[in-house]
Amino acid sequence: MRNRRMASLAAGTATLALVLSGCSLGDKPDDFDRPPEASDTELKAADTSDLQMPLIVEPLESVEPDWDLPVQAAGSVFLSAHTGEDTLEYSAVDTKGTELWRAKRPSGCTGFAVTADGDTDMAVLTDSETSTDCDEDVTATAYDLTTGKKVWGPVGVPGSLCGPGTVFAPEDASPEEAAALDPATGKPVEGADGVRHLGEYQGLILDVIDGKLVATEDGATRWELSLSDNGWDADSLAPFAGSVTGEGFIHLDAGDGVGPVIDRESGDLLDDDARGVARDANTEAVVTVGKAGITVIDDLGRNELPVSVAESVQLEAAAGGLLYLREGAKLRVHNATTGALARGYKAGGSGVVAIPDILTTEGLGTLHAGDRTLLATDRVVEEESGEG
Repeated sequence: MRNRRMASLAAGTATLALVLSGCSLGDKPDDFDRPPEASDTELKAADTSDLQMPLIVEPLESVEPDWDLPVQAAGSVFLSAHTGEDTLEYSAVDTKGTELWRAKRPSGCTGFAVTADGDTDMAVLTDSETSTDCDEDVTATAYDLTTGKKVWGPVGVPGSLCGPGTVFAPEDASPEEAAALDPATGKPVEGADGVRHLGEYQGLILDVIDGKLVATEDGATRWELSLSDNGWDADSLAPFAGSVTGEGFIHLDAGDGVGPVIDRESGDLLDDDARGVARDANTEAVVTVGKAGITVIDDLGRNELPVSVAESVQLEAAAGGLLYLREGAKLRVHNATTGALARGYKAGGSGVVAIPDILTTEGLGTLHAGDRTLLATDRVVEEESGEG
């Protein structure tokens, strides 16, 4: 599920502000405790008076966990980090708005993954005790996502976490130099010469082997696809930047920023030329944007929506049966069944528009509003009662 991005909203469009954040890197990390510290802190409600909140979360109280990195999540727990001058501080927050645990890392150790071993959701954090840039003596450690208790590690890895999932590589390395860890044990996934690890998706390892795209899980082949039969070049095939592992699909770049969307479980090809994809957690539909326009794929089949989409149009999110599309600085909302423009926000609102990011099946989760990251909780906004 992985970080999708504002003056007035009219007829389903809005101006969108995008802000990039960075961090300052030093030479050697300060001394600090590595193990996560349990928190159990209920975060206070965020002030959203200057925001336009989506109607699907407007009745809910939102919190602001002070996160700067893209968010990853599993189940009802969300993970990201605040970037300080010398350190990162990771924190896990659930949909009740409760901070579960915190953990510090050197400021350059921004690579992290949320993955799973069976029923256990895990956070895999990188670390280095000798380099603030996290480019030397890098290790990886897995923690239970809910409790922060260590599952395995630290394990030495060849470089920073490049993902998706537990895939690591030195900076400027060739694709063949990437190493994958088994999320269940932290042990390196063995492969024959010439095997290229593309990603790890909730325990499924995706490789390029002898002209095939091969998915293995628990040491057994789950499915495979021929590269030549699908017109894919082995050297060009790569995960999209920022891909995460929990949506139930795999999106690969086959060159020029477009590529296949593959069902993680079955290996079925859902789309072959998508430049954007999102899953609506509420309806479980997968939405793609590509040469055919917008396609909604669900249990009923494929529905190509009658919506004109230029190459500049990006799919920001799919949530609650609505699609959030951005073109340049403008946002518009469409009905995911008919393709018609839809009202995703209160009419006549003003302020920065908050866009859904990662939501649960209950409609709870993260939103981006400019440079702010909010989390819509299961706490309902209390109405102020006036005296009559």
